[in-house]
Amino acid sequence: MPFFSKSKKGSLKGPKRRAGSLSSLTSQDSQKQDDNLAIKLQLDENELIFDSNTGQWFSEPPTGGTNAANLRKQNITLQEQNNALRLKNEILMDMVVALKADLSARDKEIEMLSG
Repeated sequence: MPFFSKSKKGSLKGPKRRAGSLSSLTSQDSQKQDDNLAIKLQLDENELIFDSNTGQWFSEPPTGGTNAANLRKQNITLQEQNNALRLKNEILMDMVVALKADLSARDKEIEMLSG
């Protein structure tokens, strides 16, 4: 007896099912639905929230004003470090130029003595 042939006894399918009611999904209050649909993105200390009604991202301000003060302090220290690195870079470039000048003077002197 073949496995995939239709049997004459009837089909093996069960009774057709009816779709369940969706009223239980729509009966939730709007606040609970908003909480379920909210997309929150945590970036360091800041939190971004997607508003599905407007299609826009907005951020909640961080609690306390210490974040702005810390950023200002960090900005000042980074500027000071940047200035120090620029000064070091200038000094090193001056040293390279001086060494290059010395080498070219020695090369000329060697050429004069040998030629």
